[in-house]
Amino acid sequence: MAGFSLAETFVRGDYEVPEVLSGLKGRDVIDVGASVGDTALYFVLNGARKVIAVEPLPNVARCAEEHLKLNGITDEVKVINAALGSGPVSVPCDYDPRSSAVFSTLSTSGSCKVPGVTLGDLLSMVDDPYLLKMDCEGCEAQVILGPERERLRAFEHVVFETHPHITGVSNETLLASLKELGFEFRLHVTLEPKLGQNIYHCKSKNSKPRQPNRAF
Repeated sequence: MAGFSLAETFVRGDYEVPEVLSGLKGRDVIDVGASVGDTALYFVLNGARKVIAVEPLPNVARCAEEHLKLNGITDEVKVINAALGSGPVSVPCDYDPRSSAVFSTLSTSGSCKVPGVTLGDLLSMVDDPYLLKMDCEGCEAQVILGPERERLRAFEHVVFETHPHITGVSNETLLASLKELGFEFRLHVTLEPKLGQNIYHCKSKNSKPRQPNRAF
């Protein structure tokens, strides 16, 4: 589904949020669930200064690096082969990139161990956390409801895909947590109505003044 992933980003417009894109130039993005690098490429083409792209599948992370290299984008993006979480996880070593868009570390294991990376770890890699994008087939619930949820306040925007059929956590629960953290939200894309799978755009109501960028 690598081709479908590209179509989601560049044709369907899953992350074409005008309010986000209008302020993206020169800002930093954390991209969780980077897949083959399509969203990282999209953010850079729309002006992002730096993207930290997190992908748990080793061969898919390599595909992302190659994809970005072929498009002449290497300095702006750092691909991290890791899973968002507090500890290492076991994943397939050679997962088909065409199906990687639906891979979940919550329901599939394998013989390759990849490190866990926390939201705090990722925030330490950027100077100007403007946007958090999450399409990680379930890890969004751990981030929004877990012990690091307060760190979400660092971002001006959060755009994420929900997977209640995987997590057992309702969209309403996630949005209520984000509201408590000072975000206002709106439905951006309805993906699978029967599964409750949607993309939401959340904007902080307490955005801090932008700090000057430091060197990459």
